[in-house]
Amino acid sequence: MRFSMTFPVLASALLSIATSKEVGYFDSSECVDRSAFESCYEKADQYLASCISNNCVGGSDSCSDACGGSVTCIQNKCPNLGVDCMKACDCAKTVEYIDCIATSCWNQAYSCEYQATINDLVGTCVNMDLDSIPFWPPPDDATTGCSCNMGKILYTQTIDTKNLDNCYDKVTELNRAGDYDRAEAYGRQCLCCGQSSAMSTYWDVCPKTDPSTLGADIAQVLLGHNDWDACGPRLSNSDCVADYGFSNVTNFYSPGKFPVNGTETLSNTGSPITAPISGPTFTWTFKGNLHPITAVPMSNKADATKAQSSGSTSTPTGESGAGLVRPALTLMFTAISGVFVFAAI
Repeated sequence: MRFSMTFPVLASALLSIATSKEVGYFDSSECVDRSAFESCYEKADQYLASCISNNCVGGSDSCSDACGGSVTCIQNKCPNLGVDCMKACDCAKTVEYIDCIATSCWNQAYSCEYQATINDLVGTCVNMDLDSIPFWPPPDDATTGCSCNMGKILYTQTIDTKNLDNCYDKVTELNRAGDYDRAEAYGRQCLCCGQSSAMSTYWDVCPKTDPSTLGADIAQVLLGHNDWDACGPRLSNSDCVADYGFSNVTNFYSPGKFPVNGTETLSNTGSPITAPISGPTFTWTFKGNLHPITAVPMSNKADATKAQSSGSTSTPTGESGAGLVRPALTLMFTAISGVFVFAAI
């Protein structure tokens, strides 16, 4: 009974002003150094195409160049490429994106757009140290940033994955000892705790946000494929923290007993970031590789007034002017031949 769980991002951009340029999830005009940011992202995209062409089975310049670095396009046009290889290249590209943001768009470090970028990183990179990611998840007392701390949701759900792996080890141990009934009961109880914790984060971390904006409605429908309706009694008779090792970051709501839904959409709010969060220079580490960062000064911003004021306004869904990205985390819970698997869509 092996459990696994990943959380890619489903994201779409809102309307933006005519003079803005969408770079990744960002409106580059909001960055401290727009030109440097756009150039940095372009180099990262070029690296992705080169990485796939040079390293992945079936890669070729004509196959990847025609797609301009789009992973979805390359996968469609080059079906023989190895998916794992492509994900490794995409992981490396997203790491480069983070360097770009830390260098020339650091004033958006707690934004919805940055959190969407980190969602992509976690969705494509394997065996990574979440605590090494700069500016993520945003602290609870941050005075600026995304109206929903999606980083905290993803961080909690990723820890849930590790707890489910521990449950798998326990189930394996019980099966080897011939205690099959106890193994099945333990696995089902643990799975209910994992499902409840992962779902509850949407309501507990972002109670004011419409959970459908985060993809919780899709995840809740898919829970039906994994015996979720039977979890009510199991959760009532379980201590998910003491008995199964889950964190107490969130509650463990039962089916049909979640709090009232919030109504807000995602937006960037609060006071502006006017100085680099980690100072003008710092180094972060990814898989043993050092990434030295030198943040460009705010004086590089052609329109410093806009950069300093952009974080103070909330941009509701559908309004132009912010180029705000609305990422949605979704979970898919499936049961395959009695083996419980957390998968991702």
